[in-house]
Amino acid sequence: MVCVNLSRVERFDAGPQPAGRAPAPARLGYVQAFLNSFWSLDDHGGEVWSSPQAYGAWLGARGFAGSPTERDRQRALALREALRTLALSNHGDAPATSAPARVDAVAAALAPGVAVLPRFGAGDAVRLDPAGEGPDAALALALGIVLVARADGTWSRLKACPHADCGWAFYDHSRNRAGQWCSMRICGNRTKGEAFRRRRRATDRLAQSS
Repeated sequence: MVCVNLSRVERFDAGPQPAGRAPAPARLGYVQAFLNSFWSLDDHGGEVWSSPQAYGAWLGARGFAGSPTERDRQRALALREALRTLALSNHGDAPATSAPARVDAVAAALAPGVAVLPRFGAGDAVRLDPAGEGPDAALALALGIVLVARADGTWSRLKACPHADCGWAFYDHSRNRAGQWCSMRICGNRTKGEAFRRRRRATDRLAQSS
């Protein structure tokens, strides 16, 4: 069981990463942590948002207020998985056609009083921050960060591991943006091993039929 008594963390902390990979930078770390809430590295696996209470603990640890309902949790899960689909497409594959519409649907369902407000920093720096601090504000923040990241080019570096049993969101720090796996040692080698075994079985079948 995943513990719901999470200690306070910095809001934009991406959390621990497999194999020591460097996390997403700055505010994009929040979106990375948001996406990777499906699997807890600290508690040896399991859904972090396993109940409204667990989801509330995650929000509270990042400074959001309120007690989320099951409807709030389901809305967060819907946004999380739609964004994961878009992150998977950052490998160069076309996203599922429903993913952008699912993101738009969650955005449209946010409470009327929740909006993202532009904040201007030094130089050309700009960010979008939510009005409010409840569960809907947490989703609005994720949407605002993704919007800015898509504009400044960093979103395309946030990728979902394509291994069938993974899906971990990792930030591709490589110069040529060619990173493929959350961990070459884990998912990369696992995928190579599976491909080798498939080829071996195919070769054996041909040998037996000849």
